[in-house]
Amino acid sequence: MSGLRHGLLPSALVPLAAAALSVGMAAPVTVGTPAHRVDCRIVRCVALTFDDGPTQYTAPILNTLQRQHVPATFFLIGPHALHYRTDVLREYRSGDAIGDHTVTHPRLTVLPLARIESEIGTAARQITSVTGQRPRLFRPPFGAWNAKVRMAAGAEDMAMIMWSVTARDWKFHDPLVIEHRVLSLVRPGAIVVLHDRYATTPLAIPHIIRALQARGYHLVTVPQLFGSTKGLRPGVLYRHGP
Repeated sequence: MSGLRHGLLPSALVPLAAAALSVGMAAPVTVGTPAHRVDCRIVRCVALTFDDGPTQYTAPILNTLQRQHVPATFFLIGPHALHYRTDVLREYRSGDAIGDHTVTHPRLTVLPLARIESEIGTAARQITSVTGQRPRLFRPPFGAWNAKVRMAAGAEDMAMIMWSVTARDWKFHDPLVIEHRVLSLVRPGAIVVLHDRYATTPLAIPHIIRALQARGYHLVTVPQLFGSTKGLRPGVLYRHGP
């Protein structure tokens, strides 16, 4: 996760409860316009992104996205992708973008370069073994990066995707608070970070989507957000779209 203040548990230890794609693939229609044809320099765009999955909470989020005909971007933990293959394939086939979020979710800035390269490269191979497409997007755990992290991401042919809006759903386990934070902070071109790791996040997503669409926003993937500019370049850090 991006803003987590604690380590990520292995997928087998994630509490149970009921409740990238590669650059350039087409996505579902949103608010009446094919997302892959939207020029985000002209229209109001927002990219919803989800870290730390997949988990048991990913499927409810995918249900909402498909029901409301919007795409999103998912940054996957490598072993989680292997454990929840069905959800990863569902993301892939729905036109969502899929990115790399490492193997063990460490704070990369305190690790030697060889370990950083292993975290990114191994997760990429694990994700590729499920989708058949190597991820081209990378998000560092905790949002922690330095020159070594950028170098390693660039060597794996990945752009580094940060964010401009955080729901802080890792801290506020309340759908209304999550919704309020996103809607109060969002601006055109925003990249919003959420998590498909917590039971309360899926409950906020339908309301966030409807409110954004009511304000005239087009929901797009991260690659689509930059599709009308020069696209995404390996090793370059992006926080906000046009």
